[in-house]
Amino acid sequence: MFVNLALLAALASVPSDPSSSGLVVHEWGTFTSVQGSDGIALEGLQHEEESLPPFVYSRAKVRACPLRDRGYKGLEVDVTHVTKKMETPVIYFYSPESRRVRLRVCFEKGLLSQWFPVSDLLGPPEGDRDAGPLDVSKVEKSFLEWEVDVLAPGQGAADLPAVEKGSPWSWQRLPASNLVRTVPRKSPRIGPVETEKFLFYRGVGSFDLPVRVRTEVGSRLVLSNQGPWDVPSLFVLHVENGRGEFTCVDGLPAGSAVEVVRPLSASSQSVEHMVSQLIPALAAKLVERGLFPDEAEAMARTWERSYFHTEGLRVLYVVPEAATSAILPLAMEPKPSSLVRVLVGRLECITPETEAEVRQALLDRASEDTAVRTAAEGRLERLGRFLEPHLRRAIASAADARVVASAKELLAGL
Repeated sequence: MFVNLALLAALASVPSDPSSSGLVVHEWGTFTSVQGSDGIALEGLQHEEESLPPFVYSRAKVRACPLRDRGYKGLEVDVTHVTKKMETPVIYFYSPESRRVRLRVCFEKGLLSQWFPVSDLLGPPEGDRDAGPLDVSKVEKSFLEWEVDVLAPGQGAADLPAVEKGSPWSWQRLPASNLVRTVPRKSPRIGPVETEKFLFYRGVGSFDLPVRVRTEVGSRLVLSNQGPWDVPSLFVLHVENGRGEFTCVDGLPAGSAVEVVRPLSASSQSVEHMVSQLIPALAAKLVERGLFPDEAEAMARTWERSYFHTEGLRVLYVVPEAATSAILPLAMEPKPSSLVRVLVGRLECITPETEAEVRQALLDRASEDTAVRTAAEGRLERLGRFLEPHLRRAIASAADARVVASAKELLAGL
């Protein structure tokens, strides 16, 4: 259930009519990471969760990819040392008239891996699929560059590529932004003319984010801001067995720490009830940072299942805009009269209890009891895209050599 986010319009710090101030550019997206109970970031974040439409481009030299069934949307080589996943940044344009825009986004300590529409320039060059695994920690920078026409209001809707109704991509089209269309390329380079409501990109990396969380028994978290900029707001979510609760932390100054205890209480209600309260609370914080209400709603709906319904203990926080600019430098011509970039950090916290459960499941995989073995496999399967980080945590922390051997066996098959 979603609250009518138009009620949040009064909170917006930007004009209600975006076209009144010339070219206005807004962006939202997500940085995802997983930390063990000791607060150390774990590798294995290259796996996908929300599927992308087949027309999305990737760094692969061809669209067909033998690794797609293993969670890699279009990457033709294995990647290693991925501690952060940059997911679904989308850039919207608002203008009272059509205009041509050239935009370049760089990704420090990361590899831009997927995008749409077709780009004009891409760097570094694509690697050879026979070159072996790509060590993302050795990638210093990557970039994408587009030249597009921002269409006049109301133009271009008939040219949008089809997507399934209710898909995450369709929710990203919710805002009342102008459409963009790629500029025909000049010979010898070729490329299609494509239309969309935004520029989309995604990537993997090993960059630093400001929030570190140490988790203790009983869902006791110590959140620390290790960056130089204040974190505007944070939400601690706990979802388990169809029930959920959340706690809002109204800001975390640079260099400070705060303790939050977030076990599920005896009075906790359904996840759906939590979501009905959490979405407007999160959307209000996004609007306070400068997003339009329909942009905040688009972000919430795009990530509703992943953010709010997935079991686990996690922290969502608004990334300081200065941190976003440092990780994702953005250059644009002409320069917009207003630029707002709001990215949310999604931090999955592995509790001591979960670490113990995973270690036991890794032991039980070898049981002669079929029921025990089946239960263990089911427990590990429920970890989904985050199985690899859990396995790496078990390898790093388990004292039992049998646990380590079981985890390494599973890891080799991912």
